[in-house]
Amino acid sequence: MAMNDSDSRSGKRTQERILDVALRLFYAQGYSKTSLSAIAEEVGISAPSLYWYFKSKNDLCYVALQRELRRFVDQVELGAAGGDPSTRLGGFVRSYVLLKLEQGERLVNPGAAIGYQNLREALKPEHQQDIDVLQRRVLDLLRGILIDGREQGVFKFGNLTTTSFAIITTCEYVFSWVQPGRALSPAEVADEYRTLMLTMVRSTRL
Repeated sequence: MAMNDSDSRSGKRTQERILDVALRLFYAQGYSKTSLSAIAEEVGISAPSLYWYFKSKNDLCYVALQRELRRFVDQVELGAAGGDPSTRLGGFVRSYVLLKLEQGERLVNPGAAIGYQNLREALKPEHQQDIDVLQRRVLDLLRGILIDGREQGVFKFGNLTTTSFAIITTCEYVFSWVQPGRALSPAEVADEYRTLMLTMVRSTRL
């Protein structure tokens, strides 16, 4: 029997719910300690039903991680689009910080060297490569902005690689100190980081 539109929408919602729950549990417990039965129980379906949506636990982890990272990369790229190098760098930093703060409200230790690395290492080599390509887009974007700014005389900084990783690492772990009920709103924190990073590269247009 063909699936009607209502069934299709319901199936899509269930799939998205599975991905949300799986990612949260993977980050909270690690790949090896997260069972399909625990994911299914929280979603409200039977464990065998997961196989209607994903081939395996490893496939589920890959799709969940890829979806989260793709959404992150797309939003950072959007935030850094258009304008002069200072505007683009400011947009890059604000988007990055806001996204990490949002992740910090949903995921346990969403930093690249903590939960993310554990999940990446659990994936098949070809899936690790796909994830790495996505992640590389963020670094390449930032390096391009910095190069443009230096060539236009807008930025002054030393080593490109050092500067790039200093900016990314600073933004990556903003969730580690910003707590619920914070004095500053996410937007205010993002604005502070924007000013700090533009100061770091000695931007002439703060």
